[in-house]
Amino acid sequence: IIRKTEGLCPNCRKFVPAFAVEEGGSVYLDKECPLHGRSRSLIARRAPVYRDLLDFYARLESRFPRRAAEIESCAFTTTLRCNLSCAICFAADGQREAPPEPSPDELTGMLAPVRGRGIMVRLTGGEPTLREDLPELVARVKESGNHAVLVSNAVRLADADYLALLRRRGLWGIAPWMDAADDEAVYLRMRRRPFVAQRRELLANARRLGLKLFVFFVCVKGFNDHEIGRILSLGRDHPNLVKVILMPYLHRGARGFSAGEEYALDEFWEAVGAVLGYSLDDLVVLFQVFLAVRALRGRYTCFNSPFLLVPRSLRRKDGFDPDRYREVLSRFRGLMEESPAAARRYFLRAFGADLLRRGFGPPLLRRLLFPRREMAECYVPPGYVWLQFQHLFHPPNYDRELIGKYCCYFSLNPGLEKRVSFCEYYYLKLKT
Repeated sequence: IIRKTEGLCPNCRKFVPAFAVEEGGSVYLDKECPLHGRSRSLIARRAPVYRDLLDFYARLESRFPRRAAEIESCAFTTTLRCNLSCAICFAADGQREAPPEPSPDELTGMLAPVRGRGIMVRLTGGEPTLREDLPELVARVKESGNHAVLVSNAVRLADADYLALLRRRGLWGIAPWMDAADDEAVYLRMRRRPFVAQRRELLANARRLGLKLFVFFVCVKGFNDHEIGRILSLGRDHPNLVKVILMPYLHRGARGFSAGEEYALDEFWEAVGAVLGYSLDDLVVLFQVFLAVRALRGRYTCFNSPFLLVPRSLRRKDGFDPDRYREVLSRFRGLMEESPAAARRYFLRAFGADLLRRGFGPPLLRRLLFPRREMAECYVPPGYVWLQFQHLFHPPNYDRELIGKYCCYFSLNPGLEKRVSFCEYYYLKLKT
């Protein structure tokens, strides 16, 4: 047994005792529900990777305590209606409880705690463009002093005039999904209609209008993983691309794939690392570097959603060097045992010097002078793009302890008596 936590029964979604256990070199989450019996889910193929990352989180948290929870990014569910019936939709299992659609005034009220913070407010669904008052919702986010990003299947955004209207009302960025760069067969299977030409036109219009771009890539094991490199290469031709969000498929009894086409946590990391020229161990080193950067400020990120900066060239020699940072992290770990203050100084000197060599000086200065003008992720040199892995917690792998400790993605929606994580909202409140 590695650790005890609480999980969800995949049948009734009641909290039950759960244990992360190592067996045969892999990590599983074992649960037992009084009504539905035992269940087991694969978490990580390689137990040493899971253990090492878990240990690093624990060491950081014991030396650099978390600050009071701050909302750094939030999601607002505009509607649960949709105009597609996708084979991979995690909200497609027919158990949803659709709440009333919130009004613009309700959105304004819920944004009060983050007014003037300059954070990303994601307008999600369902499909937000089915709301006829979406331009007004966008305007309310802008008026709150934050950045409206539309998470959309982008069917309606093919209308350039409509996209321009949203831009005029204050839309800051769009976050469409792209399952392939140019393989129409992928879209026909995953989305049940062709999308390649529409996506090309959408990206061109977004760039012309000055919209920031966040791309969601849902990867089905053995089906569209050949597109990983092509999706990451979008950064070369689209300077407005801020981040690629890499999401492995999660099977929720949806409409076209199976549980056998899911990735374990580290399996997906390894598949993406291979495209970047990194081994899994290399990638975990870089995860730890960017985790440490946040932890030194008393902030943490979701255990299942690590991130890093990569060069738009996708050439390993242009990126952060994992071999160098193995030495830095080894020294950092040693100093944490002796003096957290000394460890902080050492790491910031080493990381800061590397940033300056890579041209981060001017954007960091802009960040100091104009902290609310852009989102924090935008203060990087033009040669880099963010990669965010987003392996959602859902009933099979739901880990209440890890979500409670490290989640920094919150949902703001009517009927919530408290701020809750995105995963908690979708799988416990909406029963998706």
